[in-house]
Amino acid sequence: MSARSWDMQLQGLPRSLRMIALDLPGHGQSDPAPRAGVEAYAGAVADVLGALECGPVVVVGHSLGGSVAVALAARRPDLVRGLVLIASCVKLPLVDSVGERLVAYLPGPLRRLLFFSMAKKVLFAPQAPADAVAITMRELRACRPETLQADVRAARAMDLTAHAAALDVPTLVLSGGRDRLTTPALAERLSALIPGSRLHIVDGAGHMLPLEAADRVNREIVAFVESLAAPLPATRTLDDRERSLSRLLDRLAGFARRLRGSPPSD
Repeated sequence: MSARSWDMQLQGLPRSLRMIALDLPGHGQSDPAPRAGVEAYAGAVADVLGALECGPVVVVGHSLGGSVAVALAARRPDLVRGLVLIASCVKLPLVDSVGERLVAYLPGPLRRLLFFSMAKKVLFAPQAPADAVAITMRELRACRPETLQADVRAARAMDLTAHAAALDVPTLVLSGGRDRLTTPALAERLSALIPGSRLHIVDGAGHMLPLEAADRVNREIVAFVESLAAPLPATRTLDDRERSLSRLLDRLAGFARRLRGSPPSD
């Protein structure tokens, strides 16, 4: 999909936040890249941030874009202040479907018709807003067929397990409770891999969270950004700890003297 799929966030988030939505290579108005894939997309995002001189930033990624965000944070931690990973995972389970192999032999137009028919069922919860469905299907139909194929291959081939486990960046993971593509179990796995990350499940929502549950997603993003700006709890210095230990030892010594019945020292 393109940057237009973030309209609910661009319009709904506070104007105090500077927001940048981009078309990845081959998507929207961006030209295709020689090589499509998670790492190549992460490199493109790094180039954009470098050109705009706006890092470090909070990177919000949806679906495959969340995997791109993980790859970016692993490659260029200096550019990433925090991650919001929506309906994302580090690795898709292997599925050997006979039906899927048969579809590959269908004529192109019929295969495309079947793809869009299945997309509605897989991407959305039953009660998804009609405008969310309309925006998504419009975006998918506008996407180049070769880009769709490349993204599917990239999603199947990726394994960002080691990348996620090595991250040291505040992270929020959001998942739809009725997501059939990147299930809550995959979101739980992603959150478990990233040290200190938070996981929130949005009940009743499917895969297209930014459009299906825009208000909830926007609130979660704002709360996460505000948590990054909040001052850290005061930490005790070494001198503080030494003084506390000294006071404790003094109290223990006094208690020991009382047990022995010895007079207190000056």
